[in-house]
Amino acid sequence: MAQLSIRVRLTLWYSLVLMAALSLFVWGIWLAANHRLMASVDAALVEQAKGVSTVIRNELDPAHPEQLQEELTEYAEATPDGNLIEVRDPKGQQILSSKMVALEPAAAATTRSGFGDQKAGRAHYRTYASTALVKGSTFQILVATPLRETRSILRDLHILLLWTAPAVLLIAALGGYWISRRALAPVDEITQAARSIGIQNLSRRLTVPATGDELQRLSETWNDMLARLESAVKRLSQFTADASHELRTPIALIRTTAELTLRRERSPETYREALSEIVAESERTSRLVEDLLLLARADAGLPALPLENLELTPLVRDICQQGQVLAEARQLQISTDLPEEPVFVQANDPALRRLLLLLVDNAVKYTPAGGRITVSVGQDRAGATLAVRDTGIGIPDSALPHVFERFYRADESRNRDAGGAGLGLSIAKWIAERHHASLEAESVLGQGSTFRVRFPLNG
Repeated sequence: MAQLSIRVRLTLWYSLVLMAALSLFVWGIWLAANHRLMASVDAALVEQAKGVSTVIRNELDPAHPEQLQEELTEYAEATPDGNLIEVRDPKGQQILSSKMVALEPAAAATTRSGFGDQKAGRAHYRTYASTALVKGSTFQILVATPLRETRSILRDLHILLLWTAPAVLLIAALGGYWISRRALAPVDEITQAARSIGIQNLSRRLTVPATGDELQRLSETWNDMLARLESAVKRLSQFTADASHELRTPIALIRTTAELTLRRERSPETYREALSEIVAESERTSRLVEDLLLLARADAGLPALPLENLELTPLVRDICQQGQVLAEARQLQISTDLPEEPVFVQANDPALRRLLLLLVDNAVKYTPAGGRITVSVGQDRAGATLAVRDTGIGIPDSALPHVFERFYRADESRNRDAGGAGLGLSIAKWIAERHHASLEAESVLGQGSTFRVRFPLNG
């Protein structure tokens, strides 16, 4: 079953609520009108009964009872609805009678008074029974009035309400649908614009209405998401292109070296040299593939590294001993600057070793012969700091913000000779983030660089 659109559902809910409100309103109007009209009729009957009592009180003469009957007859003839008046004397005999209404037998035998309804033929009458105590005698009085006009007014009101309420409901429902359609029109525009944006035109953005409402926030949220998506796609495209380029070069070298060697017979030394080149390129390719897989797993979301309380001084000494071989091969000096007091951080030992080794290896690659590399550990109120300083070629100011980007190289002509693929610092940055630490770079062109890892306070 197809789902109803939002505007239809809004209209239905609005109509249901309005129908309930109109029903209560119509019912209230009907009750109020009925009560008001009947109260007006009852008030008129009470006044009429008082008029009859006044006549009895003024004209009663026990010696001439017929005089009272004549006066009541004249009063009835001069009064509207006078033919609907009945009066009985203390003995229950009719002094003034009415052919349309009459006191009930039970009422005629008692002195009870009140309102009632009687029917004569097709006509309905509202009645009021009362008593008048005059000169020690109790007279019973019944006055009445036809309900034809009152019921006609109520019937007309009933018809008016029955026709008006559905018409109002229909007009309000149509108006509500038009308003909801107009209010949701920007949503349709946003939907159509979002559908038109694909992988080929992620740079497009939705028009943001300056309304300050939910639609503006929705458009801004969509644009923010598109910006993040565009950035992610660009990084993915760049990563794929760079990875393809990086893998194509060593594979081409391996293939070319093998093909050239196999074209004709060569000496054992030539074969050994060719195989050494192939092995070196294979090792480099293997490291590149491992780095790519690590970054791919990092992008997919690896589980948190298990961290433990780790002292930095022994770890730095171990890494410097390993880097000593690389430094001596490049005629570099590597040293440490360690505090006397132990410095502890929450870290994963293998991951932190790899981070530090990547920074040392990076310093070795870009420090000319005769230079110096210093690995230091510090601590202050903000936390622990691990720094690797070199006296190398430095990094241009324009390149410094990009050194942690994947495959980024400040100097393409020199980077491959150094054996780098532009992934080391990206991996180091990722490892630092997994330790809730920050990795910062400072450099002065021609004087050297410093990479500093800031660990949060060890709690």
